[in-house]
Amino acid sequence: MPRDASDDLTLVSTLKHLFADLSDLIKKEVLLAKAEVTQMISSGLQAGIFMAAAGFLGFIALLLIIEALVFGLASLGMGPAWASLIVAAVIGLIAAGAFFYGRSLMKNAGKPKRTIKQVNQDIAAVREQLT
Repeated sequence: MPRDASDDLTLVSTLKHLFADLSDLIKKEVLLAKAEVTQMISSGLQAGIFMAAAGFLGFIALLLIIEALVFGLASLGMGPAWASLIVAAVIGLIAAGAFFYGRSLMKNAGKPKRTIKQVNQDIAAVREQLT
């Protein structure tokens, strides 16, 4: 069956529209990825600030509580070494709680899930259009 010029023009026009749509799609996907990365950085920064604040406050609390409790326990007849050990254990538990809270905030700074899902959907749509 011979091909005429109108078939070639239709094919060229279709390919031109396909590549224009593909270009637009890629631009939108890049914008989505950029927005997600910005959100991930913001979430990671917030988690880092909370973890730093927890560390700083934990250090201040360590100094003050050690001083107060060591003297308090020593006044009850306990040796200063045992008093210091008990106070250090309590402060360690508080610091661990602050660390795990900060780490839970950090889990939000993972992969750009929406972008990956959208790209997979776009690939599937393009494959469907080509078949």
